[in-house]
Amino acid sequence: MTPVDTSTSLAIDSKPLSGLKNAAKENSPEALKQVAKQFEALLMNMMLKSMREASPQDGMFDNEQSQMFTSMLDQQLSQTMANKGTGLADILVKQLSKNLNASATNPANLNHPTTETKPIKDNTTSAARPPLFSQT
Repeated sequence: MTPVDTSTSLAIDSKPLSGLKNAAKENSPEALKQVAKQFEALLMNMMLKSMREASPQDGMFDNEQSQMFTSMLDQQLSQTMANKGTGLADILVKQLSKNLNASATNPANLNHPTTETKPIKDNTTSAARPPLFSQT
């Protein structure tokens, strides 16, 4: 199954996302790229929303209808910006591809960290350590 291209769809259309969900179950690299783009779009939308909230909203066009339109505009704008790419999706794909390849070769690595931690040896004796608090 090929993943659905979400770049040409509207941001409020949920049908391509259900197709993407089904494609992601197969662990395909194309689905990973599309999911990374969707995540990038989500972050861009949050950024645009924060920017709108930070600007003054007083005026003749400050009502529920204009806020709804602005919200829909921001969703579509963030989708368009993510499709053009800011670089975040590429970094996510690179990082998640490493994890996907590692889990495909050895599924036991999923629950264990890749780095091994070792306890630090304390070679000093209690007499050689300075006191933590002075008793004056």
